[in-house]
Amino acid sequence: MEDLKVIFAQNLIALRKREKITQAELAEKINYSDKAVSKWERGESIPDVAVLKSIGDYFGVTIDFLVTQQNDVEAVKEQSEYAKSVKKKNKVLISVLPTIAILLVSTIVFVSVYPSFPSVRTAVYCFVFPLPVCALLEFIFSAIWGKKFITFIFVSLFLWLLLIDVFFIIGFTLAYYPLIFLIGLPMEMVVAMSFGIIRLNKKK
Repeated sequence: MEDLKVIFAQNLIALRKREKITQAELAEKINYSDKAVSKWERGESIPDVAVLKSIGDYFGVTIDFLVTQQNDVEAVKEQSEYAKSVKKKNKVLISVLPTIAILLVSTIVFVSVYPSFPSVRTAVYCFVFPLPVCALLEFIFSAIWGKKFITFIFVSLFLWLLLIDVFFIIGFTLAYYPLIFLIGLPMEMVVAMSFGIIRLNKKK
């Protein structure tokens, strides 16, 4: 059992360092205390099967991998890198699919409606109006996965696409009003400051 603790400790340290996260960050990911993670890495204890499963799921490895001596250091590296690449692909796929679905539905609606209402307005309703929803979905996914700068980009994109929709609505009902986009400038400044992209230095 003592050897198993040491083996697990070595593998956990290697995986955590490959992921470039701290003990506290790992503890947060698996809903455990950083003190427990520290004890595991010192080889003083080993978690139960449920926690081992959580750790394995996070790093993309099996429980068997966690408790088996890895004679080749590269084995840990390759396993970790493979898991990271799979995670990244899955995240991209999950975030892109809803947008593709929305655009597909928009295309189907356009093809169905355009013969009866052949106008630019029909194209705008079918393709331009759904775009803010796509940007909003991408913002939600990037926020969940903690990509701060990408989240900022999608918030900005959502803002401007929403203004474009308002622009077309006004244009269809009253008259084109390009000055509507001036509203976006202060709103963009607020968004940039909230994400720390722009900082106001206070003079002492």
